[in-house]
Amino acid sequence: MGLLNPSALYFFAILPALILAYLARERPRQATVSSVLAFRALHLMRGERFGGRPRLSWPFFLELLILALAVLAMARPYLARPDNPIAVVIDDSAGMQVRMADGRSRFAAAIAETREALEAENAGAAVTLYLSAPQPHQMGPAFSGPAAAETALDGLHPLDAPGNPAALASLLTQLAADRHLARIIVASYRPIATPVPARLTPLVVGGPIANYAIGAFALSRDTLGAPTLRAHLTVANFSPAAQTLKVAISGDGKPLTNSQSLVAPGDVVTLEFPNLPPAQVYRAQLTPDDAFPLDNVAFATASVVKTIAILFVSPAPADGESLKAIPGVAVTTRTPDAYSPRDLAAADVAIFEYAVPKELPAINTLLVMPPPNDPIFDFAVAPTSQIRLTGWPTTDPITNGVNFRLLNLRSGEYLGEHPWLDALVSGAGGGLLLAGDRQGHRYLATGFNPLPYLGLQNLPMSILTLNLLGHLAGLGAQGSGFRTGEPWIVPSGVTAITTPSGAHVAVAGGEQFSNTDAQGIYSLAGPGGSTLRAVNLGDLTASDLSRVAPIKLERAVGAAPGEAPPVRTPLAPYVLAAIIALVALEALFVYRDRRRLVAA
Repeated sequence: MGLLNPSALYFFAILPALILAYLARERPRQATVSSVLAFRALHLMRGERFGGRPRLSWPFFLELLILALAVLAMARPYLARPDNPIAVVIDDSAGMQVRMADGRSRFAAAIAETREALEAENAGAAVTLYLSAPQPHQMGPAFSGPAAAETALDGLHPLDAPGNPAALASLLTQLAADRHLARIIVASYRPIATPVPARLTPLVVGGPIANYAIGAFALSRDTLGAPTLRAHLTVANFSPAAQTLKVAISGDGKPLTNSQSLVAPGDVVTLEFPNLPPAQVYRAQLTPDDAFPLDNVAFATASVVKTIAILFVSPAPADGESLKAIPGVAVTTRTPDAYSPRDLAAADVAIFEYAVPKELPAINTLLVMPPPNDPIFDFAVAPTSQIRLTGWPTTDPITNGVNFRLLNLRSGEYLGEHPWLDALVSGAGGGLLLAGDRQGHRYLATGFNPLPYLGLQNLPMSILTLNLLGHLAGLGAQGSGFRTGEPWIVPSGVTAITTPSGAHVAVAGGEQFSNTDAQGIYSLAGPGGSTLRAVNLGDLTASDLSRVAPIKLERAVGAAPGEAPPVRTPLAPYVLAAIIALVALEALFVYRDRRRLVAA
């Protein structure tokens, strides 16, 4: 026991003042008087006397105790007891799923060794449990003892998310600097760099292993309108010898294609899979097998390849409706009178047929046979009843694959020289296809009408139309999925998400979704239907298990090795409670005595 404010004990000097108060107070005595006047005179005379032998009753000792307790409360007493709390840090990152030589996973071995370490601790020691993935965090409040913590270990399992070694090192540094912790137990496949603090007990399970892994699994559409997709996979060889890695891709459970490559030690290569047939879910399987099966599998969904949203503005909306026959295209039609610049917000590409907007569109735009002398583009237009082509580039992506000699353009208009649009395809009377950039957006203008889209019925024009839209839509970008452990924003309209384990999570559009710790397919449901998202480990840094860097702790300023300062339990609240109880007790007895005297 100790005192935080021992100087307050000087106030014990006021205790004798209580005795003086009792000497000065009236000491009633029994007396027989013949009249009230004599009684009053005697009362006055006796009340003014000071001194004599004090008559100390029980209230005096009670008040003396209350006063002494008040001085003690001012001194702020505390009770010191030795403390031995324990912190347990469990690595539950994806790397703990590696199978060991005895058939157990690293995580199972770590749990077993943690149990043995806790059994050797004091049964009354409080235990705080921490997990490392996807970010280090405390698992609820502290447990009352090692036995309770061991029970909590039964419900743990490793995640598919990679760990954050830097964040884990920061947590261990903070724990090592906490002088109240008697011991820190760390179970991981990552060793602790020397010097290791004396209070920290590392339980290192497993060691470096050879591993083969799939990194990115991305899909793209080579050309607009193509029903097939192209897959891009990166595979890595984290072993000391060259290895032939094979990848087989299936779609909706059916085998589609496969490929292989000889990969040098520590090297990463990219495999291309063109012309994948349509499917909702694609699955890639890597062989040969290894001790870490999580990164031998990866998923992708066709929905990750973005649908091109086209806003079509024309007095002939049927021309725009024909574009819906192109795979990967969504069309919204407007007449010029109904068009508003706000319509551009939901579109990737705008097409204006026989019309031009009143202000420059802030998205990539195609102008089909624009009217002359508008205030925005100010085209110089020369109508013609028979278009005659004279020149076109053979290497440009817009004209690639188009047989211009088979094009039958018939009537149209020649476009004169423009300040910032250059003629890409020319005719006898001027430009027929102008292209240029403005304020970061692409703009095309044609003096002929490539619509309606007829597909194979007019193949040369259909190819040119697809090239025009592909140029404006910026095709060629690869759509990859999401990574485990990384949160994402719920799309608007989504009300529920089904995880790979089958759990249904109610969500709202715009909020952050963090339950992404499992690899697989997530189903996002809403009033308009459901979409699929692929979530993969996709982290070659986490898959490189041939070299495991140790966790380096910063130098912590704390107690001497093995020391844990005692815990101080303040006693002042209990002393104040005792004072209140004694005051109430005295008041109760004084009230009863007064009632008895009044009754007498």
